[in-house]
Amino acid sequence: MVGGAGERIFGRNAVYEVLRAERRRVSGIEVAEGAEARGALKRLLDLAAHRRVPVRRVPRQELDRQSDSHQGVGASVEAYPYVDADGILEHASWCGEPAFLLILDLIQNPQNLGTLLRSAEAVGVHGVFLAEHRAVGITPAVVGSSVGACEHLQIARGNLAQAMRGLREAGVWLVGLEAGPESRPLDEID
Repeated sequence: MVGGAGERIFGRNAVYEVLRAERRRVSGIEVAEGAEARGALKRLLDLAAHRRVPVRRVPRQELDRQSDSHQGVGASVEAYPYVDADGILEHASWCGEPAFLLILDLIQNPQNLGTLLRSAEAVGVHGVFLAEHRAVGITPAVVGSSVGACEHLQIARGNLAQAMRGLREAGVWLVGLEAGPESRPLDEID
């Protein structure tokens, strides 16, 4: 690990998005020897140079020992910076839009969470609430499966019941999605 940072992120796009978002410090990047600096890798290396992040070439086998899906790139980064509910509501207000939030309970699979976060970012969600217990947080696997989308979202982690109470008190409408016998189709809800 370069510089003793908190996590290792792998994959060209994931590492690029961590750099681009500038939410957490990247202490170093490792690139597989022989990887050609073209396309996504060139874009990543240019941004790393601009941000003055040290880059070193390492044997591909070194990255192979750390990840099955490194795409020739690994980065040492600080732990993910969660925000609180107020931060998410402030972000929505700063955007000048009604709060558009995603609350996820009991998501345990990093790939599923990554996919949900990628979709949330694509549709303009202002913030995401994750359960504190019995659910995955923002791990390096989630960063990879979200292809770095989580770096551009405001994400809080905590007690969802308390978060929903606070959101209701702040005037946010809550709509729960569940396939059940008493459920109504989404297009029938105001």
